[in-house]
Amino acid sequence: MFQPLHQEWILALLQTKLGVTETRPLDYSKPVSRVVQVFELLLVLGLCAVLGFGPLALGAVQPWAICVLEVISSLLVLLWFLRELATGRFHILPNPLYLPMVLFAIIVIIQLLFHLTAYWYVTWSKAMLWTAYAGLLFSVSQTLTKKIWLQTFGLFCSGYGFLLSLFAIIQQFTWNGKIYWIIPNRHGGWVYGPYVNHAHYAGLMEMLVPFPLILGITEGLRRPLRAFLLFAAIVMSSTIFLSQSVGGMIAFASELSVLVLVLFQDKRPYREIALLGVICSVLIGWLIWLRPMGLMERLARLLNPISDAGTTGRVAIIKDSLKMVVQRPVLGWGLGTFSVVYPSFRSFYSIFWVNEAHNDLVQMLVECGILGFILMFIFLFLLCSNGFRNGRHWRDDSKSSMILAAVIGCVGMMVHSLFDFNLQIPANAAFFFTLAALAVTDSYKRKPEAQTP
Repeated sequence: MFQPLHQEWILALLQTKLGVTETRPLDYSKPVSRVVQVFELLLVLGLCAVLGFGPLALGAVQPWAICVLEVISSLLVLLWFLRELATGRFHILPNPLYLPMVLFAIIVIIQLLFHLTAYWYVTWSKAMLWTAYAGLLFSVSQTLTKKIWLQTFGLFCSGYGFLLSLFAIIQQFTWNGKIYWIIPNRHGGWVYGPYVNHAHYAGLMEMLVPFPLILGITEGLRRPLRAFLLFAAIVMSSTIFLSQSVGGMIAFASELSVLVLVLFQDKRPYREIALLGVICSVLIGWLIWLRPMGLMERLARLLNPISDAGTTGRVAIIKDSLKMVVQRPVLGWGLGTFSVVYPSFRSFYSIFWVNEAHNDLVQMLVECGILGFILMFIFLFLLCSNGFRNGRHWRDDSKSSMILAAVIGCVGMMVHSLFDFNLQIPANAAFFFTLAALAVTDSYKRKPEAQTP
């Protein structure tokens, strides 16, 4: 009934066209193996589809887009269940992030059951969204375990990010005041690409850029493809600066710094260091040639950030948020209730509605208290420690290179979260939890079936 054409097609593409090595088709001698591979293909395609959908749907911030994200995440878990059912066994691959996620869910359940939230329905709605994130994390941990799927996902992130960055540049220089040239900007945000907020576009690119960058500097692919990937990385990186997100620029610089530190841990980093220098030089030349209006003024803010009005407002919001924490320090005000509670604590006049803390760490402390903040810290610690350990063989193993790209993308998002609220945007949060699962899932301690590329 099922034909293994999809596997051969992907293998042929990766091997003959893209130069990917060390892949071989699975054994299709048993019908159950064919069914399992169909389910795996559907899982990978579904994952790429839901991740690609979010940014194009204006960040998936509208109710209908959130509903689509939640439904597809549930279907991915269902597909995994059916795949395991077809094999006649249920084997859950371990992931260290499961424990803090489960404990965090218990905190939210306590908030709901004992009505310890300032707005029960908002916390319930946010809990459903976080359940979707957990579903994505689980699906990735169980699916992206084979070399062929990891390489496919890395190429998807590279190609998707490149096409999205091209669209963003074209829209910027042909701007008519509407997103996609047809959707009015009713809320007056600083639009870039498909996002109403330019900082959220920069947050997405921070997570995607490491994939073409690391694929381009490693030797696992053919030179023409590596050259194209490096070109894609330059274009994608340039849109972080073209979006003029200061937080995005800082986060991108942090990613490059982390990558340089990783390179210096190797015995022969000079070729890659020189290549990064060339990439940065080309990036600077590309930006000088484009000469976007306002970029130099935004860069000047980095020299004296305290005098900037935006920074001053963020500092005031954080001070007010800490007052909120004092009143409910243990379990917080309820997941997703920051915008509901904050007006009672605001210390300054503004005609704007402050719906987020502009700092994801502080907002977690407000909404879920010290317990939620500790779990978030544990989550991030496990993400970085396991991710960098799993990616230490990035030069010689394509799995490790993809893991390294994922963890560097997460580091960029964590840095940016100190200045903005990217993790409150469903599309960006979905990518973050996907990369976190990819970075932490140990690719070297699996059962033999999962290790087969």
